[in-house]
Amino acid sequence: MPPFASRPVKPSSLVLSLRRHPFTLFGLPFLSLIVLSSFALSGFTQTRYDYRDQKVQSVSKEDELGMRKDRRKIDVREEYWRMRSSGDIGESDEYENVRVARLPGQAEWGELPIAKKDP
Repeated sequence: MPPFASRPVKPSSLVLSLRRHPFTLFGLPFLSLIVLSSFALSGFTQTRYDYRDQKVQSVSKEDELGMRKDRRKIDVREEYWRMRSSGDIGESDEYENVRVARLPGQAEWGELPIAKKDP
């Protein structure tokens, strides 16, 4: 007599049903893991946003600009003339326009010789 019986083991009804419906063994646990993980991670995400909101505080417009209510009105033209007289803005005579040398064969208005199409 051989040491092992040649008769195959009869599979149980549970194994047969899992073979017929592999979704119950693989798909259902995978999808449930994804859904439950999203609910679990939502708590961490909410904590992150709550912590960031604690750092950011609403500030009034006056505090934001660091100005008093009785501040001086600023005129752009007055500031320009004040800066020009103090030397912050240079005079218009301090520079000279110098034309950039053109490439050989380049037209007056900047067209490259390659861009020209010969008929």
